[in-house]
Amino acid sequence: MMIDKITEVTIYESPDGGRTVYARHPGSHVRELYSRDPKLVEQEKELKQQERWQYILAARQTNSAINKLCEQAEILYELSKKAS
Repeated sequence: MMIDKITEVTIYESPDGGRTVYARHPGSHVRELYSRDPKLVEQEKELKQQERWQYILAARQTNSAINKLCEQAEILYELSKKAS
């Protein structure tokens, strides 16, 4: 039997039930990100932002410029709560 056409096969794998999908070729252990759930991407962004704010709040203890800006942000936040 002769093969007249070679078809490239791609294997799709998801370790988390479809939220993240990786693609790889048979025999290869190298996976490439194929797709991600937008909600998961947004959650990761929010976690990174929270982590960044933790560093900012810690830095205000030793950095007077950051401390002053944090104080101004707190005032603005309180004023915006009263306005709404």
